[in-house]
Amino acid sequence: MQLNLSGRLVSRLTHSARGGLFMVMVAAVLWGTGNVVAKSIYGISNTNPVSVAFFRMLLSVPALFAIGSLTLGRRMFSVHKRDLPFILAAGTLVALYQAAFYASIPRVGVAIATVIALSSAPVIVAVLSAILTRERPPRIVIVALTAAVMGTFLLTNVKPSAQQTDVPGGIGFALLAGLLYAINTLVGRRLGNEGRAHPLQIAAFGFAFGTLVLVIIAGTTSGLVTQYPLEGWLRLGYLGIVSTAIGYGLFYAGMRTTSASSASIATLMEPLTSTLIAVLILREPLSPQALFGALLMLGAMAVLVTGKK
Repeated sequence: MQLNLSGRLVSRLTHSARGGLFMVMVAAVLWGTGNVVAKSIYGISNTNPVSVAFFRMLLSVPALFAIGSLTLGRRMFSVHKRDLPFILAAGTLVALYQAAFYASIPRVGVAIATVIALSSAPVIVAVLSAILTRERPPRIVIVALTAAVMGTFLLTNVKPSAQQTDVPGGIGFALLAGLLYAINTLVGRRLGNEGRAHPLQIAAFGFAFGTLVLVIIAGTTSGLVTQYPLEGWLRLGYLGIVSTAIGYGLFYAGMRTTSASSASIATLMEPLTSTLIAVLILREPLSPQALFGALLMLGAMAVLVTGKK
């Protein structure tokens, strides 16, 4: 009885616009928790960003295939030839996004990198959607987009630092991350529209390929760090299974009924979640400016949800 009820609930969420948007928001919340966990790993081990990104994706792959096999059976390993290039592209884009984002952090800092990458993505999606797919965002999405981008800038306290030695390079990497994130949103929307590939197939096969991409990147940069204490492996496990496997599974499922523009705005729940965790759990102070930014973002999400039918 419980399995039937769960199946009906998932089916309703997947096939409704509000349900799909809700799944994208939940995915962004899980990514936001992952940012805090990832940051904590640097305090207990001598690692590097590419290694954290690699193990995050690597540990998600077995979980995705296991869940997919239990859910889909043999269908899990039957991927339509037309979808395979887009699935591999999605995994590559996620891997490259992480690499570009982490490359921007030491150049301009976490705050500025987050603002530029995550705030530029919805704008890029809206522009690309209008040009490539002729998906012109309605007024309600434009209002939500404006509020969300303003909220993100206010939420993140951006202050220049003397340690930022390569600001132009850092901004370039952050913008590249935003572009890759935006393109991945459009790819996810395309796969969702076709409806042939299951979200678990997209994430599992895509991330398996993305892991290989990160191995190549690690081999040409700082290398892979494989030594972690038990607590470090547990946190990497959370990143791989909860934040990545479950998070992206929900994201690709939600993209079946969510427009690319709306989804890109909903994913701004990620920095909002990270900030709330820092304030409520880590006891970091929240300025009035940041509080207003958080309220703006919550208002943007409310506008999107109430506007979906």
